[in-house]
Amino acid sequence: MLRVSKIMWLLLLVAPVALAQPVGGGAREPGPAPTDPSAQQRPTISGPQMMAQGREYRAQIEAIRLQIQGQVQQARSDKDVIRLNCLLDKLTQVNVNGNIMDQTLQALQETISRQDSTAQLHEYARVTIINQKAQVLRTEADACVGAETNYVGPTKVVVEKPPGLQEDPDQPPPPAPPFSAIDRPPAASPFK
Repeated sequence: MLRVSKIMWLLLLVAPVALAQPVGGGAREPGPAPTDPSAQQRPTISGPQMMAQGREYRAQIEAIRLQIQGQVQQARSDKDVIRLNCLLDKLTQVNVNGNIMDQTLQALQETISRQDSTAQLHEYARVTIINQKAQVLRTEADACVGAETNYVGPTKVVVEKPPGLQEDPDQPPPPAPPFSAIDRPPAASPFK
């Protein structure tokens, strides 16, 4: 009996390891080919255009900060602590992203003055990512407040009338469908 239990324990310990071995003797399928790190990307916009776009993004972040500050003031006046905490968290993150944006714009300006196109692309990518994060924070702040984020404009109602319908609102209702009597099915069991 002891010998059987030892064999069972040994099988329980070894079986998962044996099953985890790759099929086919450990041959692996080739993964994606490694990219060439020495290949340089070409910028599609010039350095001054990158800088102008970055300044526009910075202005958008400032507008987001002001919008969230207004929402914070409203939450304070409503004495809504849950909404206030949520908005203060988003405001702090927007402020941090604004500071990072300022530093990144300064680094972008330095790379433009050095005419380093690779570093310009890197800094511009950072500027773009920071802007995207700020846009997400604005959406999250709107969610804290409960504002609808997919508003596309005023609702327009179009009423279509079926052909042959009279314009008179006092017209008689449509005729009822013909009544057909439905027989009740027989009892499934003789017992009630």
